[in-house]
Amino acid sequence: MTFLDGLGIDALIVVGSTNRRYFSGWSADDHAPDRPSGVMLIAPDETILFASPTNLPWARAEVLPGVTTVELSQGWPSALADEVNARGFTIVGFEDAVTPVAHFWQLADKLEEGVRLVPVADAIDTMRTVKTERELGLIRQALDLTDIAFGRAASHLRVGLSERQLADFIDQQFQDLGSDGQAFDTIVASGPNAARPHHSPGSRAIQPGEPVIIDMGARVAGYCGDLTRTVWVGQPSSRLGTMYHLVAEAQRAAFAAIKSGVDARTVDQVARDVFAAADVEHYFVHGLGHAIGLRIHESPFLGNQSQDVLQAGQVITIEPGVYIPGWGGVRIEDVVVVEWNGCANLTHAPKFLGEGGSPS
Repeated sequence: MTFLDGLGIDALIVVGSTNRRYFSGWSADDHAPDRPSGVMLIAPDETILFASPTNLPWARAEVLPGVTTVELSQGWPSALADEVNARGFTIVGFEDAVTPVAHFWQLADKLEEGVRLVPVADAIDTMRTVKTERELGLIRQALDLTDIAFGRAASHLRVGLSERQLADFIDQQFQDLGSDGQAFDTIVASGPNAARPHHSPGSRAIQPGEPVIIDMGARVAGYCGDLTRTVWVGQPSSRLGTMYHLVAEAQRAAFAAIKSGVDARTVDQVARDVFAAADVEHYFVHGLGHAIGLRIHESPFLGNQSQDVLQAGQVITIEPGVYIPGWGGVRIEDVVVVEWNGCANLTHAPKFLGEGGSPS
């Protein structure tokens, strides 16, 4: 039984760059949603990547073993309709979340009578939640480079350095370490700016004893790393110390609740209970975490409204935080792989930093 059988389809058409890379290994991005660099037809006996004459040599050099590359000499709806019709497929899955409507209708118009197009984007996302050994290896590499870059950033941290300067330093480390660059825009939020979970680094200079949230991640072969640490220069304020230990406690409680078969919202609630006991739950303003992979935010999502169930082999972030307007915030984020009866932490960056930014 193939994954196509599990989806209830004869074949699958892949248009989006993320799933194209997942199924083919080809790293090309798309310059515009209506002009994909390549498209795929996945059949029971063959996986075909159609690429333009310009992209074909690049595609052939990168594709995974077993992927056939074919020159795309006409519009992709026509090319794939011809292939589907020639092979006699009657139920064909497509990525409804990313396929342009105009292209969908062009494809449907060229298919033979009786061929049915079935939306399967959500089902593919669900299938991709459990990582292969190859994917786990690439995620580990991305996380290892992220850990190294964080160590360098911690050593570089000093009073007077601006958020933007520190973020630029981190991004340069990703380049120097040989990664594909950052998995997302690096966050550096200092002092009161740390009360905004997704603050964009600015010109504010880092001051002694205040929280500095650093959220960063390298990318390797398309796969994302993700790490958040809260650091400071000099002696932390009493409030910072209290909030830091509380967030760390919430993270430890969440780790203990993780195993295959547990509802994602249950793990989120465990962390919230720690904050509720300290009467600060209203300062935890986002979900506990999410999966990572080729995208920085993937299913499952760990939040109080989540309907997801954790499965062994999923790679998820655990990132509790408190955000207090006018003061700042604390967030600590590690990445773990879900196991049958627990989880394994893939993050190795230190969590407690001493004076001057050096690990203690």
